[in-house]
Amino acid sequence: MVYVTPHHHYPTTVSLPMDRRLELLRLADKYGFIIFEDDYDYDFHYRHKPLLPLASADDSGLVIYCGSFSKTFSPAFRLGYLVAPENVVAHLASVRTLLDRQGDHILERAMAELLDDGTIQRSLRKAMAVYRERRDHFCDLLAAELSGMMAFDTPEGGLSVWTRIDRRIDLARLAADARKKGLYVSDGVAHRYPAYDAHAIRLGFASSTEDALAECVGVLKDVVDRF
Repeated sequence: MVYVTPHHHYPTTVSLPMDRRLELLRLADKYGFIIFEDDYDYDFHYRHKPLLPLASADDSGLVIYCGSFSKTFSPAFRLGYLVAPENVVAHLASVRTLLDRQGDHILERAMAELLDDGTIQRSLRKAMAVYRERRDHFCDLLAAELSGMMAFDTPEGGLSVWTRIDRRIDLARLAADARKKGLYVSDGVAHRYPAYDAHAIRLGFASSTEDALAECVGVLKDVVDRF
């Protein structure tokens, strides 16, 4: 099985191009492996309509597609969904009962009603406008205040900016110094692999107001200027 986040790759936020999506599906069909497609923030795409999921072009029943309402509606709603061939759903449902026999029927019914009456769709339209403004504001701040030490591409979607840091900056020290000033940032360790040594971190913007984002960038600038 291959686990992918093709819509907004984690951690880089890059979207997998259509030609590579089709090639991945071709390879899965040729060699018989399963693709697990985690579409954790499909709804948040700012520049154009989102690319359709891999599952939409799967003619062989080789894609297991999952998503979540935690980002589209509220982190407090720990509720997701899965689309897969019937036999796969049946098997995973039996496994699920070992962990949670009943589920949360009240929450599930409530979410179904919110979907049916259009509440979720209206909420998403409002959130999209807010998140787009926050993304643009945050990227403008990063470019104005930290362009000499950080490089990034404005993400087409998602809720974070993949930020490549000058290698003269120790990310562990950066994270520690920022934490002392009340700002949590990753030290980048989670995004390093034996064949991928990115000196980079994800910076989230969605949960902060524009004033808070300006304050966060001010903290980062103060910390970075000490290197």
